Amino acid sequence: MSLTAFLKTSKANLIETASRLSKLTLVTGNQSSDMDSVVSAIAYSYFTKPSDTPILPLLNIPRADLGLRRDIEYALKLIDIQAEDLIFADDLHFLPRNIRLNLVLVDHNKPEGENEEMILKAFNTHVTAIIDHHDDEHLFLHAEPRLIQVTGSCSSLVLGHFQKGVLNAKLDLATVKFLVSAILLDTGFLTDKYKTKQTDVDILNHIKAQYPELSDEELSQENTILHKQKKSVEGFNFKDILRKDYKEYNCGKLKTGISSVSGSLDQLEATFGYQNMVQDLKELKGQRNLSLMVMMASYNSKSNNVHCRQMVLVGDANSALSSDTAAALENKLQLEVKVSSSSEEIKAFEQLNTAASRKQVAPLITEYLKSV
Repeated sequence: MSLTAFLKTSKANLIETASRLSKLTLVTGNQSSDMDSVVSAIAYSYFTKPSDTPILPLLNIPRADLGLRRDIEYALKLIDIQAEDLIFADDLHFLPRNIRLNLVLVDHNKPEGENEEMILKAFNTHVTAIIDHHDDEHLFLHAEPRLIQVTGSCSSLVLGHFQKGVLNAKLDLATVKFLVSAILLDTGFLTDKYKTKQTDVDILNHIKAQYPELSDEELSQENTILHKQKKSVEGFNFKDILRKDYKEYNCGKLKTGISSVSGSLDQLEATFGYQNMVQDLKELKGQRNLSLMVMMASYNSKSNNVHCRQMVLVGDANSALSSDTAAALENKLQLEVKVSSSSEEIKAFEQLNTAASRKQVAPLITEYLKSV
């Protein structure tokens, strides 16, 4: 069965038989539901051997938020899949509450965000498998597989885990392009020296050898299109940009949210206005009941094309939490004040340690906030 047919028929069959199901396996990526999470969840579901327990990918976002991820929409169109063919976090109301729900975590190894919290509370849920490339949280030690390894793309681990099935499946080229799209994005087609690991190189080379008609030139073109689509924010407001790639973390008594955005603070301010940005950051902080709102901005300098990072911390007006957190991160992230401000509420910094993305920064912030 083709990947397209698998996705379309699996959802249709699930809706038809949901009331009679006693067991179901859902494969879900992390709460930002980026390309890596989506491809990993879909690939894991597709290449798992059929059994009596249905298995489907779950997109860990509300259905309405898929429109904020134009790179994913583009990749799904390659395999003729639209939003209505997939299961989203707000689609689970039709499942019986007494169902045994096997949860497979890909691109994260600890349940995160309100969607997975709901799944754990609302159903008889068991985490049964994990494939991830983030720091090991040492949970669900009996999961099988439990594969946690540093790679540029989690999808490299998923495709490697199912390598025999991937290479023997006789896939059409559109499906192959979809399956490697996260590797292309996450490693810049293996050119990002900080992110690319040997596992990424090996699995992509195996796939290229199996499908020689998929040339490096074609993959390079796909990489360019995917990056362009990922950065596309035309028609978005600043709230959309903050929601586009957002993750939330519980830190004991405190809670933080981190938005990753493309573009410099100056570029964002020129587009949306400083006051609007501040208002939207504060509103999101309040809506999500956060102790600390963090925005990480990433861009390439126009003058020399060097990769740059900036960070904004938003705390409370009557608290020094933003300043104290910045002080705790200062050395490891090489933070330099971008705009001097007497306000304890909002702090903006240049992040000179550009190798540290949210994957590295989030554990530092959560560790500090747990100690407060």
